[in-house]
Amino acid sequence: MAGICTAGTHHLRVRHTVFQDVPSDLMRYAVPMFWLLTLLACAPESATESGPDAPIEWTGGDFWFYTLDVDDQCFGGALGALFMPNGTAVANQFEYPIYLPGFEELPYSGDISLRDPFMGMPVNIDEGADGGLEIRGSIMENVRLGAVNQYGDCMVTMTVDADLKPIDTDTASGTAGIAVSNMNDDPLCPVLESADCSIDLVLEARRQDG
Repeated sequence: MAGICTAGTHHLRVRHTVFQDVPSDLMRYAVPMFWLLTLLACAPESATESGPDAPIEWTGGDFWFYTLDVDDQCFGGALGALFMPNGTAVANQFEYPIYLPGFEELPYSGDISLRDPFMGMPVNIDEGADGGLEIRGSIMENVRLGAVNQYGDCMVTMTVDADLKPIDTDTASGTAGIAVSNMNDDPLCPVLESADCSIDLVLEARRQDG
């Protein structure tokens, strides 16, 4: 078929030698079959692409987020309960759904709320280098750690980077890194292990109406 399809035109040209050896009584069957096979062979790849390597038809929508794992490198695990209050063996659903844009909406700007005390964080979402969704440098100031544990009025600034990649039309997976800084001097604040530490999360997002 490669010699039959011609590039640079929308027309199919057939060499006159294709049917020269076909008996006349078979021609009425051969010609329709030939054209059917030609149309299939010359169809654009994008029109027939399917299977595991086919592009995911990702669209924007509201998603429930789940923390699947947490690695607290800032406070020796003390803040793990913020993100996985029932332990690391149980995926934790965020309290509020989060809107994730479709690729045609990028770059996208909005606010997201995870759970108290992570409320109303402004985010900018762009397309990542791997074809996923990328959040960089989203800042939440004056996060009160004591809102959910024993840290009283300890306040910090958290800076969030996240990468999410669709794995099907209704699910995305990825990671987030949360850098902690500007801790106040409340005596109940936990000890920060290093100035450049981070709290790393493994995430999954599932479409709300999926």
